[in-house]
Amino acid sequence: MVVQLARIVFFTAGALGGFAVSQLIDWTETIGFSQELVILIFIILGAAIGYLIGGILGREATRAYKRIELRLRDNETTDLVLGGVGLVFGLLVALLVSTPLRLLEPRWISFLAIVLLYGLCAYGGVQLFLIKKEDVSARFGARSDPKASGSGSLTFLDTSAVIDGRFAALHASGFLPGDLRVPRFVLAELQTLSDSADETKRARGRRGLDSLAKLAAGDEAVGVFEADYPEIPTVDAKLVCLAVDTKGAFVTVDFNLTKVARVEGATVLNVNELAEAVRPAFLPGDGLHIAVSKEGKESGQGVGYLEDGTMVVIQDAKTAVGSVIDVEVTSVLQTSAGRMIFARPS
Repeated sequence: MVVQLARIVFFTAGALGGFAVSQLIDWTETIGFSQELVILIFIILGAAIGYLIGGILGREATRAYKRIELRLRDNETTDLVLGGVGLVFGLLVALLVSTPLRLLEPRWISFLAIVLLYGLCAYGGVQLFLIKKEDVSARFGARSDPKASGSGSLTFLDTSAVIDGRFAALHASGFLPGDLRVPRFVLAELQTLSDSADETKRARGRRGLDSLAKLAAGDEAVGVFEADYPEIPTVDAKLVCLAVDTKGAFVTVDFNLTKVARVEGATVLNVNELAEAVRPAFLPGDGLHIAVSKEGKESGQGVGYLEDGTMVVIQDAKTAVGSVIDVEVTSVLQTSAGRMIFARPS
């Protein structure tokens, strides 16, 4: 809305400016065109320039407003009230003290001195009143619950992380820092997926909504963060911008988004990277207690799986399919598709 309003204002101003320029001199003698054509050309040029400038300034104003809004969300009400009172106090002090400065000559020195005085008094008043913010918060019961506020930072959920579902266990175990939030635009994308005509997309969207519904109440509730960037078309780009503006982090399982976000300076928590980091390492000679679930491709082989899904190929274990046996690791193969462990019965 702000972008469109700015474009309308600057479009109109540019058209009027173009008309005014066309009246400055007699362009007919200069370029040989008729006066009506010259007026039309300047109006079009002025309107086009105004439209472009209005779009740029509108987008920047929208982003600045979002940053201010997010900063205000992060501050406690006590800080805002005390800061406002301190600002008014500082300005009143500056008004009283600045009277002698108006007599200084030359006038530009007087103006600079008054501006500097107002700035220092305003800053000093705000800082002075914020010194006792803890006492005021305790007095009026406005102190936030440390458990509820976490570290004071925010951690946002990406669409892929919500659909993946593992964030719930990470959140319950305390591995995700700060307060966990779902941006409104991510929730909207999940709803769009759940209403999709494509069966696969519909199932993914509903799975994500079910994961959020399970954490909609209680101490571990995941709240909705009201934020949007209308000028940014994609959800991934909005999420990166939100994380940068709030100095928070976001959780994802998207490999490409992780790389892009880190290039742009956002803090990313990739669930797949965490799973890879905490996956237990096995060396030749280590023992495992594993269930043989099926036959292998080679003759006499049996195949089992660890809890994290790692395939274990066991030689001479074809007859042990359906039972749990002790095996000894012989080698570990790391491939682009994942890790594979080779073992033999102990």
